[in-house]
Amino acid sequence: MYYTSTNQNDLIAYVERVNVGEQYNGTTTTWANVIKHYNEDLWAVKTHPKYEEELDTLEVLEGWYEEQTV
Repeated sequence: MYYTSTNQNDLIAYVERVNVGEQYNGTTTTWANVIKHYNEDLWAVKTHPKYEEELDTLEVLEGWYEEQTV
């Protein structure tokens, strides 16, 4: 599952909260990378099971990486 937002900083703050809470600073230095939708002003990051936010969610990032052709 992924959190999504039109504000990239919301997701950066979430990743930082997880990083601090899980003490990621050795071989694992960050929880996840924030992902930009390929053509929309929309951002996403993988959710961590211990840290909840009041953000929109998606199960999968279908259509985020390239234009879908029919």
